[in-house]
Amino acid sequence: MKRSSYLLGFGLLVAMVSFHSIRPQVDIVTYTSLREGFKNPPIHSRPKVYWWWLNGYVDTLRLKEELTSIKKAGLGGVDIFEIGLPPASDPNQIIPAGPAFMSDASVKTIHMAIREAGKLGLEVGLNLASSWNAGGTWVKPQHAAKTLYFSKTTVSSSSQSAVRLPFPAIPPDKQGKPRPIAYGPDGKPAYHEEVAVIALPAGQHAQLDTTKIINISAFFDPKKEELSWKAPAGEWDVYRYICSNSGEQLIRPTPNSVGPIIDHFDSTATRMHVMYFIDRLKPLIGDFRKSALKNLYLASYEAKEFTWTPTLPAAFKKLHGYDLYKFLPAIYNPEQYQQEVAKNFQFDFDKTLSELMIKNHYRKAKEICNSYGLQIISESGGPGHLHHIPVETLKALGALDVPRGEYWYNRTFFMENDKDSLVDMLYLVKEIAAASHIYKRGIVEEESFTSYWDWQEGPSDLKPLADRAFCEGMNRLVIHGFPHNPKEMGHPGIAYFAGTHYNDRNTWWPKVKPFNDYLGRISFILQQADFVADVLHYYGDNVPNLIPPKNTRFSVGAGYDYEVINTEVLLRDLTVEKGSWVLPGVGRYKVLSIGNEGRIPAEARAKLKKLSEQGATLVERKSAMPALAALHIPPDFSYAGQKADQRYTPLDYIHYRRDELDFYLIRNTTNRWVSTDCQFRQQAKMPEIWDPISGSVVPVADYKQENDRINVPVSLPPFGAYFIVFSKPSAASGPNVANADFDNLNAAKPAMVLDGPWKLTFPKGWGAPESATFPELISWTESDQKGIRYFSGIATYQKTFDYKSVAATTRQRVYLDLGDLTKVGEVWLNNKPLGIVWTPPYRVDITDAIKAGPNSLRIDVANTWSNRLTGDAINGEKYTKTNITKANKNLVPWDKLPLIKSGLLGPVMIHTVKTIR
Repeated sequence: MKRSSYLLGFGLLVAMVSFHSIRPQVDIVTYTSLREGFKNPPIHSRPKVYWWWLNGYVDTLRLKEELTSIKKAGLGGVDIFEIGLPPASDPNQIIPAGPAFMSDASVKTIHMAIREAGKLGLEVGLNLASSWNAGGTWVKPQHAAKTLYFSKTTVSSSSQSAVRLPFPAIPPDKQGKPRPIAYGPDGKPAYHEEVAVIALPAGQHAQLDTTKIINISAFFDPKKEELSWKAPAGEWDVYRYICSNSGEQLIRPTPNSVGPIIDHFDSTATRMHVMYFIDRLKPLIGDFRKSALKNLYLASYEAKEFTWTPTLPAAFKKLHGYDLYKFLPAIYNPEQYQQEVAKNFQFDFDKTLSELMIKNHYRKAKEICNSYGLQIISESGGPGHLHHIPVETLKALGALDVPRGEYWYNRTFFMENDKDSLVDMLYLVKEIAAASHIYKRGIVEEESFTSYWDWQEGPSDLKPLADRAFCEGMNRLVIHGFPHNPKEMGHPGIAYFAGTHYNDRNTWWPKVKPFNDYLGRISFILQQADFVADVLHYYGDNVPNLIPPKNTRFSVGAGYDYEVINTEVLLRDLTVEKGSWVLPGVGRYKVLSIGNEGRIPAEARAKLKKLSEQGATLVERKSAMPALAALHIPPDFSYAGQKADQRYTPLDYIHYRRDELDFYLIRNTTNRWVSTDCQFRQQAKMPEIWDPISGSVVPVADYKQENDRINVPVSLPPFGAYFIVFSKPSAASGPNVANADFDNLNAAKPAMVLDGPWKLTFPKGWGAPESATFPELISWTESDQKGIRYFSGIATYQKTFDYKSVAATTRQRVYLDLGDLTKVGEVWLNNKPLGIVWTPPYRVDITDAIKAGPNSLRIDVANTWSNRLTGDAINGEKYTKTNITKANKNLVPWDKLPLIKSGLLGPVMIHTVKTIR
């Protein structure tokens, strides 16, 4: 079957959304508006960056320059993030300390940055701490993080007089250091509250009967610190529990911003903290709704101490119907209790903390922010297995305006048990996407490209990471990160010790916009459409109950995707219609799968049983594949040799739908070309390729309807990705658009190879000669001139060649294929700009630029800073300046870091290619 026309635009009406519905939309969405937004992504789809203000030291003139550079690079905004550094990341102390965060000087600079960003149409977020967690110098003891302390006294029935129960000693923190908490004149913590006095038979170490645990708080006089209690026969261990500050501080604040973190489980602490920012900013900004400040950000919760809050006992009893006081000894000594009793108590205790944090921190912050026209964004409770997470993750993420996760790459410092488990700890995308979907938040933000690989990456290295995250549900990036660099800091400049250093001091920054366009195009489509899956997976109740990456610990099967639901949404929203499980406004699913990740509450099981009796298919703790087969549901996307796990299969996918348009994002997971026939579960629709690299939309030349599936030949370059879009045939006929036959191009011999010498020119002042001639194309690192071998920056290749034209036809295109290069190139032919190439295949269409006879070719190539940093370390030269004296998490000295291949590597070829229709 041949495609002979464009789709004409057709109306896809959508309702106006309220402030609290986050998905950015226009009043009317049409095929034409989607296609235009794909070609030129709007601000809300473009990547943002963490704008690191290191040590709080900023240069206001450079702030303005950086914002202009951010706009020109095709980014959509910044999250201002003040942060300190570990000593090893600035051993020479080249970064001075700026003013205290949120001091008058700090607020003035923040306001200036917001104002300047607004002039450029950029969006701004502000992190609610100097580093993380939430907290600061303004946090008083009553609002600071709290924990539980106890003293132990043994009493016997023979005691006739009141017994003194000592105030609990405050032990050192987990690092063995004194806790930085305030003390009163009496030597006790300035803030403390009595919790309970509990007695239990002395010497009990296991299988303790809870009937023998006695709450004797009523017999204790806290002012006199005396217990007037007639103990039953025998000896008794009496525990006096008090709540006081844990002393936990901000993780990595700037030098003048050290302070405690707040009690994240106390709504009054959250209100104090959020309102501190609003009250400081509002006099300068005015109505936030009219400013560039769009959100406040609560960074990931990474507190390490045991947590307590004064309202916990009452909340516990309200949730679970029994007092927790008899179980206080189980907090520190669970082995004293019957194993099942201790386990059940711990489950209930964790559940209570989760509910308190969700209600009193995340929902409270959202309520306050929304009332002032701001959104709240957070990695709520995160990230992953690395830290204590005190919340049910989907519910906590759903309590926000915008849930945010993160993914690392090439991190080998925190593993569970084996290599594959690493992905579960540091790759939080599927979880964030599920929360955004089932709570109808619309945006799935990801802190992206976090690593320890200082200045070693280019866009082509980052692209596969983004593509994988897209195929798990991400639809907006927050790139980690853009280090602010005052003028005197040189190149590559100062940087935070983690993250991809994605700023205007990077060598390839002048050529980064096409990569940002690429990320924005995919994000735009995924923001405007709805995720499609066949299976709804219920993961039960647990805290934290993390969701692993797609198709790892849980999968349906090759070619099927799944949504994850929690108890709250199941009980509140889930229905059944015509044999399908339905989440109104979210999706329809053929099978519901109950997993084994968490407990199944009785009310959830009762509702599932009732709904399944209406004809919907339910499977528990077993594969959903037999049920799908019984329902005659073939894979949504399939090809020969396909596997479910994206780590072990050539092509990965995700499916989104907007009314009658179906978008399949297909990505090549390998470093080689993949060409294969793919089957899509579609009927009576016509496919197009929407290419996010170019923004082009072209019809698929050949496809076949095979029963209930459409067969489409797919050809993807190494780590390539594009959308296959299916739409209803239009009534009118449009122009027939030609598409190059790249399969034929890859197999054909080149019409011409541009071998022989190349002239190179290098910028002055960076160690390389002003010009050099390469007899053949080699990596700069292979040069016998150290200035070239260690060069970092942009060099220009030039060559003149004769071209014998062939008979021109309307079905013929001419391409220049650069072979291999690292990391980014830009091409001019006969002084005509032909664009930037940043990912394989490094090709440009030269049909309209090439001519018969002599042609002048010019190619800029940018590598990374890594080689120049290595060269400086080896030779004692000082072309570079940075606080990062060792790469890879401060572990590898620059002179020990291997050089990275750089430059134009070729072979450079000219191809003449027929087009297909």
